[in-house]
Amino acid sequence: MAGAAAVAVSLTLGAPVAGAAAVAASSPRHVRAFSTEWDAQGHLRVVHYQAEVTNAPAAGAMAASSAPGASVASTETDSVVRALGATDPMRSQQWALNQVSFEASWPLTRGGGVIVAVVDTGVRGDHEDLGATVLHGIDLVNAGGDGRTDANGHGTHVAGIIAAAASNGRGIAGGAPGVKILPVRVLDAQGQGFSSNVAQGIIWATDHGARVINLSLGGSTASQGTRTAIQYANSKGAIVLAAAGNAGANGNAPMYPGAFPEAVAVAAVDQQLGHASFSNSGSYVDIAAPGVGVLSTWGSSPTAYAYADGTSMATPYASAAAALVASINPAISAAGIANVLEASARDLGAPGTDPYFGHGLINPRDAVLRAQPKPPGYGTKGNGYWVVTANGQVRGYGKAHFFGDLRGRAPGTSIVASASTANGGGYWLAGADGSVYAFGNAHFYGSMSGRHLNAPIVGMSPSPTGRGYLLLGADGGIFTFGDASFHGSTGAMRLAAPVLDMTMTRSGRGYWMVAADGGVFTFGDAKFRGSTGNLRLASPVVSMTAGTHGYWLVARDGGIFAFGVPFVGSLPGLGVASTPFGARIRALGDGKGYYILGTDGAVFTFGTAKFFGASPASWGAPAIDLMLAP
Repeated sequence: MAGAAAVAVSLTLGAPVAGAAAVAASSPRHVRAFSTEWDAQGHLRVVHYQAEVTNAPAAGAMAASSAPGASVASTETDSVVRALGATDPMRSQQWALNQVSFEASWPLTRGGGVIVAVVDTGVRGDHEDLGATVLHGIDLVNAGGDGRTDANGHGTHVAGIIAAAASNGRGIAGGAPGVKILPVRVLDAQGQGFSSNVAQGIIWATDHGARVINLSLGGSTASQGTRTAIQYANSKGAIVLAAAGNAGANGNAPMYPGAFPEAVAVAAVDQQLGHASFSNSGSYVDIAAPGVGVLSTWGSSPTAYAYADGTSMATPYASAAAALVASINPAISAAGIANVLEASARDLGAPGTDPYFGHGLINPRDAVLRAQPKPPGYGTKGNGYWVVTANGQVRGYGKAHFFGDLRGRAPGTSIVASASTANGGGYWLAGADGSVYAFGNAHFYGSMSGRHLNAPIVGMSPSPTGRGYLLLGADGGIFTFGDASFHGSTGAMRLAAPVLDMTMTRSGRGYWMVAADGGVFTFGDAKFRGSTGNLRLASPVVSMTAGTHGYWLVARDGGIFAFGVPFVGSLPGLGVASTPFGARIRALGDGKGYYILGTDGAVFTFGTAKFFGASPASWGAPAIDLMLAP
């Protein structure tokens, strides 16, 4: 969508900051000093010390050798040096970079190796903040052009949001300053064009290496040709992000191509992370990004910058995040990029997906961490595990390191569940009253302690990033904290049996729950594969765990029910104690094995799961949960 009219920006650089007042020559002071000296073996070293001076001492006048046989080469007061990296003088005016974690992603990637196509009014190729970033593209408005001119300014603004050079001493910083911009001109000087050119531009960009295609444009007509072009791009691994539309306060009619399910539709938020009044809303909105008062490069001159509003501005921020994901994981598919962006998004507005923000505000750092390829075998073979007891004890086996527990703290309620962080550097314990205790690198994001619960807490699941968690009530109520997303619950339903355990999908966009009768409830992208809800069981179900294509249930007697996943063994007659939370099942990431935990602390392995130890009957309290180390 075309942004608001541009407002020219001028910048006045302040005068140098005056230094501290000089110290009078007659006032003694201590200064940091050092000497370089050769030792008796001929090695040069630096020796630090403090010196009392009334004026800056002359070189060689401060210290004698500090060791026998050493020879002083130089002596001087220490002086201050500073990093000489350039800064972007307008960075302070970029509120979006303060609210969205682009810069925190840059130590991992700046988008290098990724081409982002800006299908728009063209991109000014000689702009000081873009320069060599802009490739030779195509002009579908005036035949023969390469897209590196912009008589409107809109496309240059979009390109700067994505890829303006960072720390170059000029202008602003883009969200993914390491990418290359492929300009595809499909809109004229008035910012108008035809769907046929948009479709052709998407195809051309895909065929010329674009991994991310930005469409800050749209109309009310659902062009099937454009949709087919987007499907083609997706099939080649290119993700297409499109503006949700600027008609939110003027009829809110769906805007295409953003409303096509194959495109990622981007809504706009303001400086307070509220829904921008002009931004379209609807079920087709996927994610949100900054789109009000956005400063970026402009096409009127090589040094022009301007502010603009619109979902046109939000879309390139989302495209920049997509480019970072594609850069950190070149093998990821278009659908994979979309899933990562949505699963990592910061929830805004009503809990879970909503028509104003979709899955929430883009979160580049978490998206990059989520997409970063793991070493071969990471999280699949199992390097150890922690066993947790009802009184809050934790014991680690294998490479599961101990980070602390509740021994000596007398928790006010029984501990019923636990969860580990994504890298295994910490864990949480959860009590029946909804209290949460964090250890290691696990951060506390909130709890239900002190709040009314309709049913006790019985389960816990971490978000895939490890930056949040869910608590599960026995009535199937779900409570979300940190970046964990709500996708539904059974809290308002009448259940035949209490809910006992849950497990989250790998995307973090859904979860399963299991009840004591083996009934399975699915939410979000969790798929139903079957249940024992209609069977007569010899022993009630107590826990569940998920694999890539389904899940396992374990009964109190150690019996296993497999749905969509392989059965690799069970323990009928395990004889777990009568508490309904007395055993857990936890599967390896590759689905080739699993563990069963007994309430006495015994650990049983199946398939490729490895045994690292156990301490049966030595806990002083029942074992209630098992966490696997990555």
